[in-house]
Amino acid sequence: MKLYTECHWDGWDRIVDIYTDRCDSVPDYINDNGNYKIIILEKGSLEITGPGGKREVTAPALISLTQDDIFECRILKNIKAYIIFFKPSVIRDEFTFERIDSGEFENTKGQAVFQDYVLIRPFRYGKDVTDRVIPLPLNGLKKLKELFAVMEKQLTKQSDGYWPCRSRSYLIEILHFVIFSFVEVSPDNENDPGQEEFSKIAEYLNEHIGEQITLETLTRKFAINRNKLNDIFMKQSSMTCLNYLLNLRIDLAKILLTKTELPINEIGARVGYPDPNYFSKIFRHVTGKTPTQYRAS
Repeated sequence: MKLYTECHWDGWDRIVDIYTDRCDSVPDYINDNGNYKIIILEKGSLEITGPGGKREVTAPALISLTQDDIFECRILKNIKAYIIFFKPSVIRDEFTFERIDSGEFENTKGQAVFQDYVLIRPFRYGKDVTDRVIPLPLNGLKKLKELFAVMEKQLTKQSDGYWPCRSRSYLIEILHFVIFSFVEVSPDNENDPGQEEFSKIAEYLNEHIGEQITLETLTRKFAINRNKLNDIFMKQSSMTCLNYLLNLRIDLAKILLTKTELPINEIGARVGYPDPNYFSKIFRHVTGKTPTQYRAS
């Protein structure tokens, strides 16, 4: 089974190490040892069995699999699922399985490589697949389905020369969305209402990262006043709510600028700044460089 995408263009021998699949059963090749896998379970339920035991997974949910995960799966209720196969080297050339498994990138915080490593770090969490199940809210499922669909379209239609970059960029956005909506902001203490509220609002910010968001939008959406909103974010992230959103957008823009060749105005629009001049101004204010200078460096 070829779990990668070949270029359909005459004269191009390009291969992109991403493969998408839609299914109503779990394919035998899910235990392939040459890729990471993400299963987005839209409907139904599964019983998965790994070295750590058994776990029932009910939709909507996301399951992350490493190249080493070998597990058995029993369908308890008819399923509908979307599966992404990819090699971590799609994110960064240095990300071979051997180097990731050695833990060499764990102590790179503060270096440019760590920004990319954060995207795949959760694949190293837990002893096996039963530890890497994330229940999804309906809005989170909707966002992941949308990103899956546009990535799948890039891989299959290959409508222009940017299709390898765009398909990789949507994989990056999927990973970014999962990490900063359900992993990094997951409440450690579910009895802390401020932490739980922070997680819900942070998830919303990530879901709508490409849209216009104002304090008025958030205060109406979550029935909260500005002062309390910023108090929650200062306590949980040491920054105001809009500064948190700004950093979320700029972090994604940095990765897309360095890991793809997409036009800068397209990247700006993807992270919520459709005006190229304003995007350049904001990016320079945060990083000290224009998007062009950052990409070049």
